[in-house]
Amino acid sequence: MSLRVHRIESTEAFAALAPLWSEMVGAGGQTSPFLSHDWFACCWHALEPQRRPEVLVIEESGDPIALVPLVRWRHRLRGLPVRRLALFEWPDAPLLDLVTVGEAGRALEALCAHLAARRDWDTLDFAKLPTTSATVKALEEVLPGRLAWRRKDPLFSPYLSIAGTWEAFYRGRTQRFRKTCRSLENRIGRAGAVAVEEHRAVDPDGPIFAEVLDVSRRSWKGPRGLAMATMPGMPQFFRELTLRASANGWLHLWLLRLNGRAVATEYQIGADGRRYALRADFDAALADLSPGACLNVRVVQALFQGGEVHEYDMGPVANDYKLRWATGTHESPTFQVYAPGAYGRLLHALETRLLPLAKRWRGRMRQPCA
Repeated sequence: MSLRVHRIESTEAFAALAPLWSEMVGAGGQTSPFLSHDWFACCWHALEPQRRPEVLVIEESGDPIALVPLVRWRHRLRGLPVRRLALFEWPDAPLLDLVTVGEAGRALEALCAHLAARRDWDTLDFAKLPTTSATVKALEEVLPGRLAWRRKDPLFSPYLSIAGTWEAFYRGRTQRFRKTCRSLENRIGRAGAVAVEEHRAVDPDGPIFAEVLDVSRRSWKGPRGLAMATMPGMPQFFRELTLRASANGWLHLWLLRLNGRAVATEYQIGADGRRYALRADFDAALADLSPGACLNVRVVQALFQGGEVHEYDMGPVANDYKLRWATGTHESPTFQVYAPGAYGRLLHALETRLLPLAKRWRGRMRQPCA
């Protein structure tokens, strides 16, 4: 059977894919919001000009079998200029994947042939792939002998299993953990009236969303250009995501108020019994009151009491605070693929042979003389 790859690059052509996209994610059982056309539409419209999105539609005998959302840009790797391709990434996406119907291996074979014929890329990253994804196994089977590649260090995302009651969960934690939770509540409670709100439908032009952006500006991330309100493309992305997530029933937007003023927020997307924390911010001027941690305690307590959620994913940074709550971590493998040709072989050799050799040499040089 013949395989064909059709490349979509215009905004209009991408928008026209929406019905097919919905049909394919339904047929393939990939119901995650982060693989939906709505999610990628938010990403597409908010990209910086130097990043160019595209979608590869892979067909077998005229029938679509895969959608591969990609983004390309130029950057430097180990000081060398690189034309980079990656699965269409947004910093807050907890997972990425191809949209496939049927056998993933056939789609990857067509993708490799397409990439081998292109001359506009040097490296391609497959990151944030769920370990259960058919794409992982297919990459390991299809890439050898076709394109140079390596498996990079995986990402780890802490998660909390929501089972039983809050009271049983709380009693099962350490005495130090319980003491910290009580201290958080007492500290902020002494500062005034505390209230927590959950919003499931929010107007991006309304006062609730404006408060979320205001807390974001007042967070430690705000002045550094890392906040929802100050990072390039982020306000537009979250404005559109809020509109679409409200319409689809995905949105769970939490606010903690102190004396009526919003001082901490958590932006969640929920589906299929899971909640994903995309962004959490708090007023940096009130850091001594730990409003963000206090909101986190209230959110987890509400998830146990709600009965709708079986897993709370806390984001891809496995820091000490998250690990104190976590049941475990999800591992996401990452593959880096290199273009055929001399430059691709150079980049592959640099990462797989020269750098490991240099690290071993430095390690021996640091060893004390006998």
